[in-house]
Amino acid sequence: MNPEKNYTLVDSEAALADLLQILELYDMAAVDTEADSMHHYEARLCLIQITVGDTNWLLDPLADLDITPVFKTRAMQVMLFHGADYDLRLLYQKYKFSPRVVFDTMIAAKLLGKEKLGLANLVEEYFGITLSKDNQKADWTIRPLPEDMTDYAVHDTIYLHELVARLGEELIAAGRFLWHAELCCQLIEHAKIKHEPPQDPWRISGAHHLPPRSLNLLKAVWYWREHEAEVLDRPPYKVMAPDLMLAIVRHVSSSFPEVDFEHMPRLPRNFIGERYDSFKEMLETAVQVPVEEWPHAEPKVPPPTTLPDSDLLNAMRFWRDEKAMELGLESSMLANRNQLVELAMPHDSWEARYDGAHLMCWQKNLWNEIVRKNVGRDPKDFEGML
Repeated sequence: MNPEKNYTLVDSEAALADLLQILELYDMAAVDTEADSMHHYEARLCLIQITVGDTNWLLDPLADLDITPVFKTRAMQVMLFHGADYDLRLLYQKYKFSPRVVFDTMIAAKLLGKEKLGLANLVEEYFGITLSKDNQKADWTIRPLPEDMTDYAVHDTIYLHELVARLGEELIAAGRFLWHAELCCQLIEHAKIKHEPPQDPWRISGAHHLPPRSLNLLKAVWYWREHEAEVLDRPPYKVMAPDLMLAIVRHVSSSFPEVDFEHMPRLPRNFIGERYDSFKEMLETAVQVPVEEWPHAEPKVPPPTTLPDSDLLNAMRFWRDEKAMELGLESSMLANRNQLVELAMPHDSWEARYDGAHLMCWQKNLWNEIVRKNVGRDPKDFEGML
């Protein structure tokens, strides 16, 4: 265990060449990333922390470098993470890169039934070291990076190799190592899925019950906020919170078609000068939009044509929770709500239930145990009976 903070900043061709050479000497790398989604309009990958052997590297994606060769090296094909989901999606979106194997210490901690899952919690539990959390919300676009931020960044990877060794031993002893491997494989594949933006992104949470008049106002406020956020290079929620947007819409709707600026919900302090004038103009324009151009309320989602067996669903929820308590796991790890519903659907076979719920092999094995215990028969022996 080497808690030294020494690192090499990779922001030049010479440092990159040294890193590439080192990465070919090792079989795996501990990795973390830092992004700037809390400070800028468009999230950017700002830093990649890499620990191999007893060397620590801070790779700067914002430097004028082609860092893609890093992802072809030997060590980067097997990556150790804590909470890999966001990191893997960032790396795939930016570089179309996915490692061959991932070991996620957060998933390992979940499978071992630990209550505190943060990296700092695990480092304190296993090594008795307290990590600083001061820079969790820092702006990682700052250059040069301050020393306290580089120290924080390095600490995200220097403990991972030893932590993986400890957790891996515990997973093997508990018979859950293959569970972890399957979950990590799923994580890698999920990171490659492209999520299409919603057709009407302005339909924020809480807008589904609004009438067309209010939806028209909300749409105008949302696009105004988006423009301001892009100009200011800030996250939209820092320009105007969703709750405030809805409050403004309700206020203007109450006096429609007039706009009562005097009693407007409390606006941010920086709504002055040109910004406030722009805000006023936007609302005054929005109330003049013809009725025929107002957005329609979203149609109600029709009820499903097939419903789960409610008695079976309740029984399976009880069985799941009982098994989870026995294993010391969160019940959702055995099956989340949607998966439970699918398991209670009237499928032709039990295997079809498993497939419909997209259960992994280790989850299927647990459910076979659950069914045998509570029904007294193996699932394959009563296909079509439930």
